[in-house]
Amino acid sequence: MIEGRPFDDYVEANRATAHEAELEMLDDYSDAFRLANQILTARKRAGLTQVELASRSGIGQSEISRIERGESNPTVETLSRLGRSLNLKLRLVDVAPAPSSG
Repeated sequence: MIEGRPFDDYVEANRATAHEAELEMLDDYSDAFRLANQILTARKRAGLTQVELASRSGIGQSEISRIERGESNPTVETLSRLGRSLNLKLRLVDVAPAPSSG
């Protein structure tokens, strides 16, 4: 976040001037933060602490904390275990193609 602005606002503000490699990096970071937010939101909605989710999933509390902060690159197995513990399933969804640069 920059001065209280959501990360997606930062990405959109910088997308017009970014070159292709920067766009890919912005998209990767956007995905990581979106995933982190989904896990955090699901955990809170379930009324669980990180310690309780760790106990249910077998994933360490410190790893859950890193995932929720967008500082981890969890494996599919880790995400599946967290998902099962939160009554969620992993899936990919269709999105509109990104506009091409140039």
